[in-house]
Amino acid sequence: MQGRPRSSDAEAYPPPLGAYPPPVRPAPLPDRVTPQQLLVGAGVVAVLGATLSTFAVGTPAGVVAVSVLLVVAAALAVLAGHAGGPTAGEGLALGAVAAAGTLVAVGALTAPDPALAAGTLSGFVAVATAALHLVGPQLRTWPVASWLAAQAAVVAVLVSTSLPVVLTAGALLGTALAGLAIAWFGDGPRHGVLSRAGLLGSVPWWAVGVWVVERAAWAGEGVPLTAGLGVAAALGLLVTTHRRVPELPVAGAAVPVLAGVTAGSVLAGAASSAGPDWVLGSGFLGLLLAAAVAVAASRGPAWVPRDAGLAAAGTLTLLAALGTGWAGRWSDLGLLLVTTAAAAVLLSVRDRDTRPSTVPVAVGALALAVVTLTDDGPLTGAGVGTALVAVAVTALAEAVVLAVVLPRRAGQRVRAWVRARTGRTAPVPPRDPVRDVRDAFASIDTGRPAAPPADGSVQPLDAPAGSPDERAATSAAGTGTVVGLLGVATAASSGSYGTTAALLAVLGLALMGHGDVLRGTRLPGVPEEEVEVRGRGTRTLGGLAVVAACATGAALAGWTAWETVTVPAGVVLLAGRWRSLPHGPSPRTWGPGLAVALLPSVLLTVADPTPVRQVTVLVVSLVMVLAGLGWAVRAPFVLGLVGVLGVTAGWLLDDAPSPWVVALLVVGAALIGAGAVRERQRRRGEPVPALVRTLR
Repeated sequence: MQGRPRSSDAEAYPPPLGAYPPPVRPAPLPDRVTPQQLLVGAGVVAVLGATLSTFAVGTPAGVVAVSVLLVVAAALAVLAGHAGGPTAGEGLALGAVAAAGTLVAVGALTAPDPALAAGTLSGFVAVATAALHLVGPQLRTWPVASWLAAQAAVVAVLVSTSLPVVLTAGALLGTALAGLAIAWFGDGPRHGVLSRAGLLGSVPWWAVGVWVVERAAWAGEGVPLTAGLGVAAALGLLVTTHRRVPELPVAGAAVPVLAGVTAGSVLAGAASSAGPDWVLGSGFLGLLLAAAVAVAASRGPAWVPRDAGLAAAGTLTLLAALGTGWAGRWSDLGLLLVTTAAAAVLLSVRDRDTRPSTVPVAVGALALAVVTLTDDGPLTGAGVGTALVAVAVTALAEAVVLAVVLPRRAGQRVRAWVRARTGRTAPVPPRDPVRDVRDAFASIDTGRPAAPPADGSVQPLDAPAGSPDERAATSAAGTGTVVGLLGVATAASSGSYGTTAALLAVLGLALMGHGDVLRGTRLPGVPEEEVEVRGRGTRTLGGLAVVAACATGAALAGWTAWETVTVPAGVVLLAGRWRSLPHGPSPRTWGPGLAVALLPSVLLTVADPTPVRQVTVLVVSLVMVLAGLGWAVRAPFVLGLVGVLGVTAGWLLDDAPSPWVVALLVVGAALIGAGAVRERQRRRGEPVPALVRTLR
């Protein structure tokens, strides 16, 4: 009789075709629900149901039954963990923890002092589950339950006792620190359940503790201790940015910024309760902190304390400035603002990535310093407005340096470095936008092989519009424009309209110059069709300011004619297109400016004829016709003819011959003479355009 093959006999694998049912490999454990998991889950539900039923029983027998259930479930959980059954062990541990929670609730409800009983029983549960974790370290339920029970015990203690505010804040932040320690040491770098439970459990304790510390600091209770607790809370929040700690739901730059704001506000509150001199000192402390961050910023943008330090420095300085202004100490506030501007300039020089935020801070602080320092001084409103416009012009010049000069200088340094390394005599223009000399070298220029990205995609360098210098230039121009408009408004509010007109002209020319320089630049990475768009906003605003200045000056001189607005507007339009006037198509370059400057005056010669206006428009039209004919430019030629015909029609409609009509005869004779000379040149074969459309 042939027996069954032993396990040592070789079995054919894979089985022959046609075998039914086909063999199926077992699925990995994480991808399927095993029968033992279902059994354990059903058992846990039953145990929890029995545990919760003791609330309705409320008898000593029920308490004894739950206690027995607790002991048995805990013992079986430890045995299951050692036997290699983690699922059953975790289920039994959950049942034991639920039974312990039931006993704590029943004891708190039946004791004479519920808070004291709840705190005592919760502390006992915390110690017991921590001891069980030492006995059975395979299960994660024990340390998590110990952490939850410890938090319940702290809550019971805080509710049942009336601690001082400083001690309450220390207990709250100490509990948060314990949760942070659990997140750090619980699971190591694996970020398991225990680490996440410790981190998430510490968040509400930290928030409530910071709120209590803020109230105590601004109320002047325990100033040194509250200041230290606030700084400690900020440092604890910074620890959460480490890789060893799980990531908070609100990650990124918000965490260090929140830490800096927390420390700065607590220190500012502590200083406010000590007196106005301490408030001013806290502002200078913030500036010293910003300077220290500027010096240490060479570690790079990924250095977390940089964002926290800048946030703390900004919070301290801002709150100190508000407190000093609220106290009416304007000279101290002006000194603080001047120092703030200097610190912002230092930080922008040391750290390129902070320029988009520090440059407008420097401009705004300097403008506020001008206002505060001259508030009670000898300067009038016109003088203050002049100083503000000077600050605005300086800011616009700084924007030009950031947007144009620095990229060009960096490009020259890169090309010089490339020529020195490769031995090329001809300059090698960089293919990509230049951000810094150290990181702007292309692989084709240095001879190094390009390292392709891991995903195979092309990762170009940032465009100039996204570089820190370009963003800083935009913010500097915007801040300078606002400061300049405030200066003009200050001068106008004082009644100095002549100074107002002059300031409008200066600010308008500065804005137009800024926009024109930006439009005339061609940086790498900027498409050709976007070159004309660069600086359009400042050009437009500057032109409006110049027109307003001319109109204000004309009104002060007693001129009420519309030409005081239209003629400057036309000149501004021509000035805005000066780069393309010599070679561009005249309908697009010359046409708008000449039309705005001339055509309203031509209409006024018909609606409101005066001899001076008629003769002036007629002479200007003749000059435009002759200039357009001589330079072969269509727009002034056509618009000049329109002006001559319009003035002639207005003169005829006026029906008032006067000695000024001689000018009309002279202009007509000049046009006839020019036409005759033109025709004679054509007959002699000289190269003269035959049609108007051949003009540029």
